[in-house]
Amino acid sequence: MSAAPLTVVIAGAGLTGLVAAHQLRRGLGPGARIIVADPADRVGGKLRTVDVDGDPIEVGAEAYLGFRQDATDFFTELGLADELVEPSGLPSMIFAADELRSMPRTTVMGVPATSEGLHGLLSEATCTRIDAEADPQSTAPMHWVQGDDVNLGQLVESRFGEEVVDHLVSPLLGGVYSSSAWDLGLRATVPQLAAMLDTMTAAGEPISLTAAAQRVLDQRREANEARLASGTVAAPIFRTFRSGYRTVYDRLVELSAPELELGTRVDAVADAADGTAGKDVTLSDGRVIRADAVVLAAPAPTTGALLSNVAPEASDIIGGIELASSAVVAMCFDTDEGLPEYSGILIAADADVDAKAFTFSSRKWPHLGERGGAVVRGSFGRFRDDELVHLPDEELTAKALADLKSLTGFDAQPTEVVVQRWWGGIPRYDAGHGDLMRFADAALDVAPRVAAAGAWHRGPGIPACIADAKAAAAKIIGDLA
Repeated sequence: MSAAPLTVVIAGAGLTGLVAAHQLRRGLGPGARIIVADPADRVGGKLRTVDVDGDPIEVGAEAYLGFRQDATDFFTELGLADELVEPSGLPSMIFAADELRSMPRTTVMGVPATSEGLHGLLSEATCTRIDAEADPQSTAPMHWVQGDDVNLGQLVESRFGEEVVDHLVSPLLGGVYSSSAWDLGLRATVPQLAAMLDTMTAAGEPISLTAAAQRVLDQRREANEARLASGTVAAPIFRTFRSGYRTVYDRLVELSAPELELGTRVDAVADAADGTAGKDVTLSDGRVIRADAVVLAAPAPTTGALLSNVAPEASDIIGGIELASSAVVAMCFDTDEGLPEYSGILIAADADVDAKAFTFSSRKWPHLGERGGAVVRGSFGRFRDDELVHLPDEELTAKALADLKSLTGFDAQPTEVVVQRWWGGIPRYDAGHGDLMRFADAALDVAPRVAAAGAWHRGPGIPACIADAKAAAAKIIGDLA
């Protein structure tokens, strides 16, 4: 009588769950039974490629950080290197103080090192305050405890004033986290700045935000000079896929060969009722699967609930992570005449504009521009501010078109519109998030045959989710060895 195959259930068919399935297939071999369940009727999670007139466009995450070589290496291993494309290099703009302005180069995610390039974007009084921030004769010294974390908005406001938060930091972070700086922690969202403050504190140096930001910018410049001296080709800031992210998640399904249970939730996970080492996994249709191990790759509230029986301490922490909702209005036009030669526009949090950002996708990505016409994405919604996300498609589209015309003068009518709402799509990275995750990790490390990963853990970006999925799969493979 042959032994039953190893069975692993994965809750979540987004990128994290599919990468975990791929890694488990590689580690456990072709005989393992890998079941991927998701309440949605498709795979991909917050990645979604749709076809408009036969051509793919993204209505979820559009790109990944190109300098994350680990992600590029992974996609290359999947056989997708030929699909990778780079942006045009056109600049982004920022709309603040009722004007469109070039994106400043003297900040670290909006935290300024100097007022250079910020006049007009900020008031003269605020620029003067920035330049005086490091002067102990003008500004009270900044207190920093090594390893500490603080609310980013409160920190920046205390040193420079609210205008810097609304005109710089919140627009730059809003596209990544769907939150304003007032709802984010420093260490999780601008880790280079937090690390520099730690370094300066450890060295006993005077502490200021401008000095820390300048040090980070200096490090980047030195790294770039060293790269140029060595002849190394710089990685692009962003990369994406010519045929869309669909190529990624379809390839992962092909290679991992899971049993897909789409339209089916994982409702509960518990230790095996017969006292063996496995887990009993209850699905929303009433079936109970005896699994050797479980990977939870679902949003934080779902993951927290599913951990309640098998890792209660981790359950409380992860389940407490709050989520932001947002909407993307993807608009296709048969002309690009009058659309500015920018890659997009970020919008100040205090601007009288409904959208929080626009991406001129056909300007940003040459492979889209080659098709003719224009593709523009408008983004709406922030944490605690998702009223617009609830509007009917027609009203939200009307707001997108009105804002686009107001900001750029472009007044063409779209030939096709896709509205995609991401309810609870982005976790909020509050102050102390990293410490909380370390506590959750400690609880999960001692929970046998269960692992958890996702955008709520170490970062919402695609490279972070890939790395997190790999770590979760490695834990399960080790537990089953």
